[in-house]
Amino acid sequence: MPIGTVEKVEEDYVIVSIERQDMCGECHACEVLGEVKKCTLKCVNGCKSQVGDQVEVDVEQHSFMKATFIMYGLPLIGLILGVGIGYKFSEGIAIALGLGLMALTFGMIKYGEKYNKYAKMLPTAKKVIE
Repeated sequence: MPIGTVEKVEEDYVIVSIERQDMCGECHACEVLGEVKKCTLKCVNGCKSQVGDQVEVDVEQHSFMKATFIMYGLPLIGLILGVGIGYKFSEGIAIALGLGLMALTFGMIKYGEKYNKYAKMLPTAKKVIE
């Protein structure tokens, strides 16, 4: 399990900074934000950690796969569905409808995130490392 440093505490959650591990593979998701070596995660504070604590972070495989499908699969389905429906009319409508449905799914995901509908899928700070 990756080990990170608690940067911020927010009610039942903590923001944890984790150095990029070998398990990240060639993802490079951290680099999108300009950070090369560190990623920050919002985690459930399962060990009542405080700012500066070193914590062990656990990501359940099932939750990870579900979150991946929600973030990538649903918008892709929206794009394909929109293009498929719009293609019957014209290419322009197909493109617009595809992008529109994809944007709608991203909006629905953001709405669910805003109201903590995906809290069950968050990683958990399991224990404080002494």
